[in-house]
Amino acid sequence: MKNPFAYSNYVTGESFCNRKKELSELLSYVKGSQNVLLYSHRRYGKSSLIQQLFCDIKKKNFNIGAMHIELYGTISEKDFITRTFQGLNQLESNFEKLLKSVSSALKNIKLNLSIDSSTGGTLVSPSFEAVNEKIILEELMNILSKYSQKRKLVIAFDEFQEVASYTEEGFEKRLRSFIQQHSNICYLFAGSQQHLITEMFNSNTRAFYKLAESFPLSKIETKHYIPWVQNLFSRKKVHLPAELIEEIAAKFENHPMYIQNFLFHLWEEPAKKGFSTDIINKVENAIVEKRSLEHTILWEILSINQKKTLKLILLNNGSNLFNANSLKSVNLKTGSLVTKALSSLIKKEIIVKNGNYQIQDVVFKKWLQGTLSL
Repeated sequence: MKNPFAYSNYVTGESFCNRKKELSELLSYVKGSQNVLLYSHRRYGKSSLIQQLFCDIKKKNFNIGAMHIELYGTISEKDFITRTFQGLNQLESNFEKLLKSVSSALKNIKLNLSIDSSTGGTLVSPSFEAVNEKIILEELMNILSKYSQKRKLVIAFDEFQEVASYTEEGFEKRLRSFIQQHSNICYLFAGSQQHLITEMFNSNTRAFYKLAESFPLSKIETKHYIPWVQNLFSRKKVHLPAELIEEIAAKFENHPMYIQNFLFHLWEEPAKKGFSTDIINKVENAIVEKRSLEHTILWEILSINQKKTLKLILLNNGSNLFNANSLKSVNLKTGSLVTKALSSLIKKEIIVKNGNYQIQDVVFKKWLQGTLSL
């Protein structure tokens, strides 16, 4: 019997837990061609939510074209253009039609053809030889505009905060100038580096200021995990009591990816009469142990004050970090040292501030608690 839980790739269908409210709200934005800024901490399931949204659009036969563009790893306007061009085959499955429409739009620009390693399909991208990127970007956005005249579109730019590091002058302004003309397209800007992507859309000095509706993605509530987990495990003729599922959710702080990870491994355990506490602890310890090496490497590259500050966060649940007794407990002499360490740890995406300071990676937190004997 196939394991129904997944955590390393996009999660859709039966493996996708709830998010009914979020899907309904996003669909209303898509239908109204309103732009959305979807953001959360890493591995909360933003990309899976986008994919599930696209699946729902297709399943319900809405006449809406959908593109999902992964921008992670892009470093320039040229990369942005190439990735987006390569995504056009999501709007036009017939390659000959796609090639014809792109060729007619780019009459004086050569095209490169390549094979998509994941699907085996053919990808189209422009050649930048002797052609200014600004011209190609304009033509690309014109192509999207023409497609949107035939039907509504939703275009998701995943890890959109990458754009903030592009060095081409005026790229964000130029991109906005095109986007705001597209009245029949919902642009969905998704990102996980919250301090970067929210600054892009909330600072009145930035080109994308107020261009999209903020849509923060939170953790999945425990009450939604219970029926979903029980239904999937019932296929194995195993009943997981609600109390056990609540315990699992609490262990991993309702983090979607880590709960999927845990349940994947729990599924593989033999269980004729359910799961004992020993099995639950065994699976949890195995997950922490598997990532021990990478956590050790991360710990070793931190400064001594960053290490002390992480310990301070653990000891004080992320609050009252500047209290004299708190500082003394980890042998930090001044609050300024903590301030500097906190800033660095946030930039490294090791911690986040949500009222109090929290370690982002739940498993890294568990590893630290074990390593520091807390």
